Amino acid sequence: MKLNNTQLINFKERIKFSNEDKKKYQSQIDNLISSIQSKINELTDTNVLKVLQAGSWRKGTIIKKMDDNPVDIDLVFFLNVDISNYGTFQEINQLMIPILKLIYPNKNDEDFWDNPKTAGLEFIASGLNVDIVPVRETDVEDYVQQPDINNNRFFTSPKNQLKFISERKETNSNFSTIVRILKKWKNFQEIKLSSFAIELIVAHLDLTEDVETTIEESLLRFYKFIGQKTFPIITFNAPYGNYKADNSCIYIADPTFNENNVTKYVSNNDWEDIREKANIAFDTILLADEEEYITPTIDLWKEIFGSEFNINE
Repeated sequence: MKLNNTQLINFKERIKFSNEDKKKYQSQIDNLISSIQSKINELTDTNVLKVLQAGSWRKGTIIKKMDDNPVDIDLVFFLNVDISNYGTFQEINQLMIPILKLIYPNKNDEDFWDNPKTAGLEFIASGLNVDIVPVRETDVEDYVQQPDINNNRFFTSPKNQLKFISERKETNSNFSTIVRILKKWKNFQEIKLSSFAIELIVAHLDLTEDVETTIEESLLRFYKFIGQKTFPIITFNAPYGNYKADNSCIYIADPTFNENNVTKYVSNNDWEDIREKANIAFDTILLADEEEYITPTIDLWKEIFGSEFNINE
């Protein structure tokens, strides 16, 4: 039995992160921002110009905390660092974890992490995961530079990334629902693919194959696409940058700068696992479509999305 849009939107409503949910975390986020600003002022020769709450939180594609899966948020700190002073910029990037540990001295080491371009921490009690992204403005409007551990200068536009997703939502009224359901799949199946990558794959399919009228067909299209043996190079109509091979197993470009591969750190083993689970999801939904009654149909969908899958209003 096929599931219609209303039924799948009901499921989305159960898993989406609402404005009421956001209010529960906002004071914690505001306190963190204020503390980081103070420590940067105290320990470095620069200061914070502004902070942008970005990622799924800002895009409206975030899902609520369930099971052991946290709530993720990106905080972009715009720093007053002269464009010629890259040494100070690198120093601040390297100081982010020590700064976070000074702010939260009682947290365990495993509550902090250091990614190539970000630093982060997890609040165990509330289930909030925060990525801190230090950037500085460039002479290109709305574009920033990020440092990374390889001493590279990562060029991107957080503002235009948000705009890109906003435009996709305007074109496809079900975009957020599709992405949220796929993120639930990612969490339940423990798939090592970023939320941003999922958003970009859905966007790519909408842009190249037009918008599907049904949510179920959009999900099937996504699973079929990433389950194929040969995955295409994905780039967008970004105003800057061209595809640049980087020896990664897949390439999905940043829609604001095509030289940035947002899936650069996905390993071959991880991608094979993603492909396998995508193919299982595709086959399972097709099996569910053949069922005559709703109960066995829902049982099959639960194999993909977990016991919380529920299409009732």
